[in-house]
Amino acid sequence: MTNYAPINESIRLWVTTTVSPETRSALATFCRRNGFSHLFFEILDPLLSGNDLVLALATTDRPWPPKGIGSQTIDAVGIAMIGSEGRGLLTPVLADRKHSTNLGLAAAVTKQLLETLRDRKASSAAYLVRQGDRVLERVLERAGFARADLHVATEYAEYVEYSAAPEKVLEALGLQAMRIGDVLALTLDGRELDRLSAYHFALAAGIVPYLSDSIRFAALLPGLIDLIASLPPGGVPPGTPGPEIPGPGEGPQGPSPGGLGPGPGPSPVER
Repeated sequence: MTNYAPINESIRLWVTTTVSPETRSALATFCRRNGFSHLFFEILDPLLSGNDLVLALATTDRPWPPKGIGSQTIDAVGIAMIGSEGRGLLTPVLADRKHSTNLGLAAAVTKQLLETLRDRKASSAAYLVRQGDRVLERVLERAGFARADLHVATEYAEYVEYSAAPEKVLEALGLQAMRIGDVLALTLDGRELDRLSAYHFALAAGIVPYLSDSIRFAALLPGLIDLIASLPPGGVPPGTPGPEIPGPGEGPQGPSPGGLGPGPGPSPVER
């Protein structure tokens, strides 16, 4: 039995794609309590009215009254955005600071999120990892992920997509056939415990700079933007005029004022 076992027995695990006012308020409180309010107000809140987010939640419910603002307290949340081509773009499980080493809870939330993606026939589960960050790359490789073709960039670093079928990740992490109660109690062998520990704690560390509003140091980006869908048509900024078509007998045009040569250039965020 772990130190968290009595606590975990009172936590409710559930998955939703629609967010009630009570849950919306609880998410805002969770983000504020843990020092990353901007994550809710700048990113999550605008997305919650759509149908693209899958939330795996671990909550403690108020005994009475059971409804209304304040009736839910979020202990941990895992998020996937269903993006283009059925990708499930992942954000690592975010746990309340009182659950900082509650690996059983993080693993249970991970299991429920991946199972939901599998059941929804998501083509893949994916993370965006800073290029050359070998620690995260190795952790994800051991969990069944492989480097994909998508490259994106911020003004500070380039990121590579690591993706895998959800069922492959469940199997690699040893979660496929385990009951939720056993996961919460961490009734795992040493090898499974080592792999889950590396997976969760490495990803949690990688997302910290982003949560601290220091994106320049982020080893991992949250999967909260459908990067493929957000790319402008042709890979150039919207409204950028194309090159003029030469008239009869005229030669090709020179570079455009924006510095792009004839024809659409590469996207500023895709390589």
